[in-house]
Amino acid sequence: MGSNKKPDNKSRRDFLSMFISTDKKEAPAEKVKMLTADGKLVEIDKAVLAELTKKQRATNQQIFDWMKNPSKENS
Repeated sequence: MGSNKKPDNKSRRDFLSMFISTDKKEAPAEKVKMLTADGKLVEIDKAVLAELTKKQRATNQQIFDWMKNPSKENS
């Protein structure tokens, strides 16, 4: 009977290495320091920040509707 093993059995590491650049000579990405909502300081790539700022921003009314605001309960 035949074997169930595939002759070209690749590992997860081989699969994931397709997405990771093997060129180590690239310049490090510029980082931006920002505060999280709970007050922690984090560094993020400037390219990620640029992508997020391209998206449509929320209006003041949308933020007001989303917030847990005591003044909303009175009205």
